[in-house]
Amino acid sequence: MGITRGLNIITDGLVWGYDTGYGVADKNTSTRFYQGKPTTNLINFANSDLNNWTSYSNGNDGAFTTEFGTLGMKINNRTSWNGMYAAFNVGTTGTYTYSAWFRYRGGASNNNGAAVYVSSYGGSDTATTLDKSIIGEWQRVSKTVNVTSTSTMFYLISYGGSQANGDSSSWDVTMPQIEKQNDHTPFVNGSRSNTTSLIDLRRTTDVSLANVSFDSNGQPTFDGTNDEIQLPASSWNKVADVTVEAVVKINGAPIDGNGYHVVVQKDGAYSGGAVYGIRISDSSVPYGTFSTGNTSSTTHVNTVTGNTMTSNKYYHLAYTRKPGESIFYQNGTPTQTSTNNSGTIYNNTSTVTIGQGDGRQLYGDIPVVKIHDRVLTASEIKQNYNAYKNRFNL
Repeated sequence: MGITRGLNIITDGLVWGYDTGYGVADKNTSTRFYQGKPTTNLINFANSDLNNWTSYSNGNDGAFTTEFGTLGMKINNRTSWNGMYAAFNVGTTGTYTYSAWFRYRGGASNNNGAAVYVSSYGGSDTATTLDKSIIGEWQRVSKTVNVTSTSTMFYLISYGGSQANGDSSSWDVTMPQIEKQNDHTPFVNGSRSNTTSLIDLRRTTDVSLANVSFDSNGQPTFDGTNDEIQLPASSWNKVADVTVEAVVKINGAPIDGNGYHVVVQKDGAYSGGAVYGIRISDSSVPYGTFSTGNTSSTTHVNTVTGNTMTSNKYYHLAYTRKPGESIFYQNGTPTQTSTNNSGTIYNNTSTVTIGQGDGRQLYGDIPVVKIHDRVLTASEIKQNYNAYKNRFNL
């Protein structure tokens, strides 16, 4: 394979990987590999027909198709209390987040422009309004409430000022969503499962997020106890040459005191667990390991020392291995070259694990992982580091 994605990132020889899309500004989530935190949108007609909503007070100007391919509703210079609403039964009590995408096109200073407004949920009517300083651009507006009455009213409306004074607003709205959680995630029409949230960079292998945590921004994170992502052994053949690459942030000292495994191959027949990969021995020293992949004589070599890492800061780490030579890179710079034995480093009893292995649980974030079945050159690894540098403030 010889493809390149994004900002000149080398993907030649890529056999597996993921990128959570952290920092991507593109609002079209269909082009991202990370679709968002697993969730369910309780509005079952959100993507098909906003005409099912009831026109509120001074009304709206009907439906149109947005650039996202979703159905939107348009409000053109209508006075206070315009928009639409619908009734929903959310099924159970608990914390829910109501959200929608709005595009403000102007209006009177006394009119709030547009709002996500929730009532009849067991609490007082409450709303979050859009940012009126953002003109002509889509913005997400959300409101989180503790629902004690499962029959709720969801309003997409604007109000303020008076009709007599002509206090009007113009705006568009699309993609309403209700989720049973305390924040909103990217829009989904239906449900987004653990295996459809994160897509393999080659779009050939499911990536399950069933065993990871999520931070307040809905990004996958590793809690230092039992979180992990696994690559099945069946998705990659045995090789002698390999490059393992990851962008990593550690949040503090290892919770278990044993260091971290970032990306490691786990051999089912080897009690030590880790065969090759990127490891961090404690919160300040990263190192790479590898072995022959021979289950009867697996040995670890190639410890790298003296590379300072700081907690809560991202690093680009890479490890290359070919028969006779291994190199470890930190932020695009080779930090150690060493000799190794000449065997292959993968066998059919192994799995590749991200975020843990051999009792070493990562406490932090791994937004990018890539595995290649060839050795990337020093200039190629530097090129990848430069591609990620601004995005992660490396």
